[in-house]
Amino acid sequence: MTPNHDWEEILRAAHNDPLDPAHYTAVRARVLAEIERTHNPWRRLAWLSGAAALALLFFLPLPSRRPQLPPLRAVSLAIPTAPPAPVTRSRPRPLQVATAARLHREAVTIKLQTNDPNIVIYWIAE
Repeated sequence: MTPNHDWEEILRAAHNDPLDPAHYTAVRARVLAEIERTHNPWRRLAWLSGAAALALLFFLPLPSRRPQLPPLRAVSLAIPTAPPAPVTRSRPRPLQVATAARLHREAVTIKLQTNDPNIVIYWIAE
C-alpha cells in the first residue's frame, strides 16, 4: 500500500460517518440568520431614498437672490422711410465689331534686369 492510498481510505471513512441532527440544525440556523440579516428591506429602502434625495438636490435649481431691476419704460421711435431709389437711364451700348487687328495681336516681351546679374525677369504681355 502506498501512503496516498492510506489517506484516501481515512478520508472516505470520515465522509461516511453520520452527522448528528444537531449539527444540521446549527448550520441551518446560522444560514437563515445570515439571510435574514442581509435581506433587510428597510436598509435597501434607506439607500434608495438617500440616492433619490441626492438626485433631487443635484437636479433641482437652487433659488438665487438676484437684485430686482425696475421695469423698463416703453420707448417708441418713428422709423424713417427709405429714400427713393435713384433714377438711372439706360443707354444703348454701341455694337462692337471685332476687327482683324484686335484678333491678331502680337505679344510684347519685356526684359527686367535686377541688381543680381544671375536674375533676369521676362514679362510677356499681349
